[in-house]
Amino acid sequence: MEKRKLLNLMRIWVLGTFLIVFAATTAYSGLFTNQDWFAALKVCYPVWAFTAILCVAWYYLYKLYLTTKP
Repeated sequence: MEKRKLLNLMRIWVLGTFLIVFAATTAYSGLFTNQDWFAALKVCYPVWAFTAILCVAWYYLYKLYLTTKP
């Protein structure tokens, strides 16, 4: 497969991963904060930040891997 297509596919995968984590943590924490969405967002923020950092890092590591691969 062409490297550009592989990068686009990875971009879709990391975005999808972040969206799934975002939706799941928000819904799950909303259940235990007694429908107080502001409290649920405050609890979920570190998880979202960690996931976003990992997704961006994984994308750029994969991009580096593809550029160094012969």
